[in-house]
Amino acid sequence: MTGGSGTEGTPAPVTGTWVHAFEEDTPAAAVYRPEGRPLPPARRPRRRLEFRPDGTVTEHRPAPDDRLAERKGRWERRGPERIAVDFPGGHEAPLVMSVSRDDGDRLLVEN
Repeated sequence: MTGGSGTEGTPAPVTGTWVHAFEEDTPAAAVYRPEGRPLPPARRPRRRLEFRPDGTVTEHRPAPDDRLAERKGRWERRGPERIAVDFPGGHEAPLVMSVSRDDGDRLLVEN
C-alpha cells in the first residue's frame, strides 16, 4: 500500500494487497495489514484482499485443499476512512471496512 497522508480531507489509501492478521482480530472486526508487513508464521494460508484503483477487488481465501481460491468483486469509498466491498452473485450483504491509521496502517472488516 502506498501514498496518502491520512490527514483530514485526504482519503486514507486502500489500494494494494492487504493480508489477514487473524492474531489481531477482535469480536467487532477482522484485522488486515498491508502486504510486506511482518506477520508471525501461520499453519493455514492467510486470506488476502487486493484492491485496485479501478474499483475492482480480488479476495484470495483458503480453499478446502489449503490453496488460495479467488473471488472477484467491486469496492467503493463511503467516506475518507470507509469502503464497501460487494461480490456479485453472492448472497451476503456488502462488506463494510474501515481504514485505520491509529497504530500504523490497518484495515478493519466489520463483523
